[in-house]
Amino acid sequence: MFLDDPSKPLVSIALATYNGRTYLPELLASLEAQSWPHLEVVVSDDASSDGTRELLASYAGRVPVRLVGDGTRAGIVGNFERALAGCRGNYIALADQDDVWAPEKVADLMHELQRVESTRDAATPALAFCDIELVDSTLCSLSRSLFDITAKSRCAARLRDFLLSNHVPGCAMLVNRATLERALPFPPGIVMHDWWLAMVAASFGEIRHVAASHLKYRQHGGNAVGASATNERGAARDECGAEAQQRRGASRRRQIEAIADQVRVFARRFGAELPVDARHDMHAFSRGVASWRGAFEFVMISHTGETFVRSVKMLRRLRASVLSFGVDARRPSLVRRLRQRRGTSRRLS
Repeated sequence: MFLDDPSKPLVSIALATYNGRTYLPELLASLEAQSWPHLEVVVSDDASSDGTRELLASYAGRVPVRLVGDGTRAGIVGNFERALAGCRGNYIALADQDDVWAPEKVADLMHELQRVESTRDAATPALAFCDIELVDSTLCSLSRSLFDITAKSRCAARLRDFLLSNHVPGCAMLVNRATLERALPFPPGIVMHDWWLAMVAASFGEIRHVAASHLKYRQHGGNAVGASATNERGAARDECGAEAQQRRGASRRRQIEAIADQVRVFARRFGAELPVDARHDMHAFSRGVASWRGAFEFVMISHTGETFVRSVKMLRRLRASVLSFGVDARRPSLVRRLRQRRGTSRRLS
């Protein structure tokens, strides 16, 4: 298989590493096995101490691997930002150091993005994501699909679907250059890079899902972000007592703070630039934070990534932060304002 075919668009794989020497050989082998023929791997390392950087620097496989940055500590978001900024391709996939990709992963996601661009254009942000198989540290299957065991949705596509939580781990997504140009540089204060990319694509472009499970998403003690962090449904079912309640309460507070931070920064960064549908979604979200009725209405129209009851509670817990989102929760939607104007016109006539 020839992996440097310039007749096909270059796909850059942004890989952020930290002490990943144990699992990296399996990931790199799966990248070499990709059926898409024109790839590069762009790696940013977050000050690894286990020989990860040395392994990558000496790598001589069929897929070119290029290290960017100076290897200083940047954190997960900053580390991925360095890798993404170094990508040269017009299409960019994100990779986690401990996963294993199916051979058709890049090709299937590329075909989906190219279908979007054929009906719109390359200047439209587009994101495609595949299904995800959960596996243990030895690659034994835990679930054929992340979406079957969590409240995350394969149908998440609008901004409103991503305001309470992210549905798409970065390792499952492929984006086009237009998405990256909108999203970078990451502003200070964002919570997670893949969540930010999904919000950008949902607001300004299009998100597509590929049904095949093209990714073995490894779950182990060293995950920076794992399925348990992606969704908490049932996670603390067996915990009891005051100490467990305190832990769950602290976790909920951190989650609410993270949502408030992510939405606040997003509103501040894009504000009036948002297309009409995305602005409507932001207003619906703010109304959901402001009142119980608004919360029920928002959850009814959205794929929130959380259970119905939990989503409503989360919206109400966000109330203290709504004034900082940059969106006036009291502002009526465009449809409501038009109805009000029509009613006024009828009364005047």
